[in-house]
Amino acid sequence: MFVYSLAGLQIDGEASQEMELPDNETTARLGVYQALARLMTCPDADAHAAAVAGEWPERLAHDARLLPFQFAFGTASIDAAVSASDFQAEYLRLFEVGAGTSGPEAPLFGGVYGGGDRMKKLEEVVRFYEYFGLRTSAEDPRPADHLATELEFMKFLTLKEATSASPRLQGSFRRAQHDFLERQLNWLPELKGRTETQKPMPFWQWAVDRCNAFAEADFAYVQAQTP
Repeated sequence: MFVYSLAGLQIDGEASQEMELPDNETTARLGVYQALARLMTCPDADAHAAAVAGEWPERLAHDARLLPFQFAFGTASIDAAVSASDFQAEYLRLFEVGAGTSGPEAPLFGGVYGGGDRMKKLEEVVRFYEYFGLRTSAEDPRPADHLATELEFMKFLTLKEATSASPRLQGSFRRAQHDFLERQLNWLPELKGRTETQKPMPFWQWAVDRCNAFAEADFAYVQAQTP
């Protein structure tokens, strides 16, 4: 059984709850989105230990074992000499703080990419969340357009597909996944390119690459399944 929990977002008027779901193609997709959201969150001691042990690709592959399409997570690890604080500092340098005063060169905020007004893009992604009765969590106050939050939303939509009783509802949630991938997670190729220019720790380049590649592969799958 797959244990589902929601982080970064919450249902209006409800606390996050854990639930058990049967293992199948849909919950495999859900599990990968959950693991990728965890991967792209500022790393704690557990994330560092998993990186040293080379466990992150294994964790993802475990969740992905029933995926309805082929996908390889490759290998990734860091040297044991890299401390947890240095590992976190590299994440912050690349994605959240940067090395100087101008901010990160490869931010994890989707509204920064593609030109235009970030506030308008934030409003659009918030409307996506609100339409499905979600809001960002006060306990995990990431911006609505943070990559980890958007991956959490994809996890939620996939959960709703997995738990919907009727084919009509399942199709509706699948179309929502298609629209969100197409309209809100279309900035990942640019994030990948920007990350490469920063000569990152290889682990973090791998993480961004796998997020981008999985979103592309899942979009192709969902598009093929959407009438």
